[in-house]
Amino acid sequence: MKKKIILLSLFVFVITLTSFASDAPEKYGFQILKIGLSARNAGKANAVIASPGDASILWSNPAAVQISPSSNFCFNHNGYIFDNNIENASLIVRNGKSSWGLSLTYLDYGMIPKTDEHAVIIGEFHPQDIVSCYTYARRITPSISLGANIKFIYEKIDTDASYGFGFDLGAIYDSFIKGLNFGMVLQNVGKSSKLIKESISFPLVMKLGSQYLWEVNAQNVLTFSGELAKFSSESVKANLGFEYGFSDMIFSRLGYKINYDEQNVTAGIGIKLNDFNFDYAFTPYQNDIGTAHRFSVAYNF
Repeated sequence: MKKKIILLSLFVFVITLTSFASDAPEKYGFQILKIGLSARNAGKANAVIASPGDASILWSNPAAVQISPSSNFCFNHNGYIFDNNIENASLIVRNGKSSWGLSLTYLDYGMIPKTDEHAVIIGEFHPQDIVSCYTYARRITPSISLGANIKFIYEKIDTDASYGFGFDLGAIYDSFIKGLNFGMVLQNVGKSSKLIKESISFPLVMKLGSQYLWEVNAQNVLTFSGELAKFSSESVKANLGFEYGFSDMIFSRLGYKINYDEQNVTAGIGIKLNDFNFDYAFTPYQNDIGTAHRFSVAYNF
């Protein structure tokens, strides 16, 4: 039975990967689905699909919930570019060979001027996105974990709104080399209602990645991670991440994004105090777009 599940999962990934061969232009919405949430992950350029983490790791790869060290609740605030704000609360509960989680994310675009056909301001409107996510993950062999997200998505622009339903599928492989993991994830498969009489597609993405954790000694740990991402109708992008941990209490992070239009370097820091984690990430954008500042607080239980 386990072999059938593994083969079926691989079949789904391979078949879906072939759908990325077409570069026909499409109308994509729900851009919130392309934005990383937590400061811990953002400091490493979100190269985390093969990594354990806090509860927000379910947003990157649902299977990674199963390799995360404990049950966890976290809150994430993202002071995003263009004065947008993203708020997220996530929860994962570990239970032996299986885990579950849930997440609620809100993107506030702020008030935007509304104009007529002559570019005269006639008022304001308040766009917003809301995503609720439900996760289940299970270790099906000693080295392989699978996971899935079910997402319910709402997007509003002025008086028009769209509702969507989607899912993610993820897998983690704990290799025979200590500290080396491999991961893959297919995200944002789904459908939505029309927005302003136009059909809107989710930003479908396929990611492959790995992480290597090197315990230098009892106090010093280095983590290297990387991933490749292919969005529909976009070229392949790459994310590289690095984290240095001292005494399982102080963490510094660096990341680099390759083939992104306005992004490259990321950085972050973290502090762990007993069962609490406090993290910050700095992610600048080029061409005077601005800088995103992410703050996260997580509780392990």
